[in-house]
Amino acid sequence: MSADTHANLTHIAGTFLIHAAGACLNGAALGEGEDRNVSLPKMFSDGRNQVPYVSAQAWRRWLRTTAIQEGSWPASELQAIGWNSKGNVNKVAGQLNPVEFPEDDIFGYMRAQAGHDRRRVADENEDEQSECDTKTRSVMRASPFAASLLVSLRSTGWRGEDEGFVHLTRYDPEALAEAQIERFLRSTSKEKYESKKDVWRRLENFGKEWAAEVRSAAAESNFEKLREILSAKANEKGNEVIFIGNATSSLPYATRFYNTHLQGVFCLDYSRLGVFWNLGDRVELEETQARKFLEKKLILDVTCEQGYKVLTQNGRLGRVYRMFDIGEVRKKRAGILLKAIAVLRGGANQAQFGTDIAPKALVLAGLTCGNPIFNQLFEDGDRGPKLKIEPLKEIIRDYASRIVTPVLIGLRSGYLGNETDVRGLSGWWKLKQEALEGPSTSRAEGESIEVRVMTPVEAARHIGECLP
Repeated sequence: MSADTHANLTHIAGTFLIHAAGACLNGAALGEGEDRNVSLPKMFSDGRNQVPYVSAQAWRRWLRTTAIQEGSWPASELQAIGWNSKGNVNKVAGQLNPVEFPEDDIFGYMRAQAGHDRRRVADENEDEQSECDTKTRSVMRASPFAASLLVSLRSTGWRGEDEGFVHLTRYDPEALAEAQIERFLRSTSKEKYESKKDVWRRLENFGKEWAAEVRSAAAESNFEKLREILSAKANEKGNEVIFIGNATSSLPYATRFYNTHLQGVFCLDYSRLGVFWNLGDRVELEETQARKFLEKKLILDVTCEQGYKVLTQNGRLGRVYRMFDIGEVRKKRAGILLKAIAVLRGGANQAQFGTDIAPKALVLAGLTCGNPIFNQLFEDGDRGPKLKIEPLKEIIRDYASRIVTPVLIGLRSGYLGNETDVRGLSGWWKLKQEALEGPSTSRAEGESIEVRVMTPVEAARHIGECLP
């Protein structure tokens, strides 16, 4: 790896580990049956056990928010862009503007159009258009940033439960009256439960005068009389109503949490930042926006430049746009994103558990390929999580010709169970006959890869400095 090979860098791959001790960062609503009052985390089955995880969508949102804060970026706020026949929102989108909103550039977007890929009739006032411009086209940009789930290292022994009660001294008389009537209706009505109708309308099925008597007792908060009236009617039909006896009984609740370490993998397609393809029936940058940005000299039309003209058939298939000062734009946006990963914050139930989700271990490198090579590198151990050193060395050996920056290991002191061995990786490793030799303090002749061990924040900052 020569000093200037970083100019060929196209991707940044990485993995990290979050110390989720007493955490429930991504909930999956309430449990069922005996767990009906328990808030559960997201889990999947590994065949025998339930393994907690955080969805990629969730932690990508945390990362977007962190990057906006760290970079003082304008937020691409979601807005309604479509409504159904009933007048309800059925489509949302951000600004769809990757030029002025870095998060749109990095995380992508989609605004699907009705009649996608169908021919549209050109307006009589429009200029003559190319074939691709007379189709209905969707505005979409696949995210240059790819992310995995955050998966627990532990499949067993992770579970904890935070139990509690809400103790009450007061109640809402109107709500209690409706709850008692609901119990009566459920015990006496043989028809399908009509949840969309209010209790008073359903009571009129038993007689309007009788329903008015019930309403009067409820309005006076005379619950003894209310129960007598309802019980008498239920007895006529051979039913018994079990009423609410204690209106201020304690409300139990519980949150299931995990004690584990969450492992995530990511890969950023650095080469796509600041470049927008409008080919065929899909566009990444609306043409009206593109014309505006061309006039402001924020972007360039590079359709016929070397590297693009063959793919676009000299513009017959569409246009390609690139931001001015592309090197500076890419480096700045990617640098802020990587910094945001190192200081990541967010997650559910923070008021209850206050989990620090900034990675305690982070592995990064710049590549000439899009493989997310640093995966499954951590395992749980008796004295804490461990970095799998031999698999990491195999990855470095196999991808030595494609790794164009130092391999950076960001590590919080005292976190990994094999910290001493990990710090021993620091130095230059020489590839010799498909094996790694090292580490040494100086670079030897031939193909060599440098490994550096530092803190997670320093690793993120250093990879940012290595970007072309």
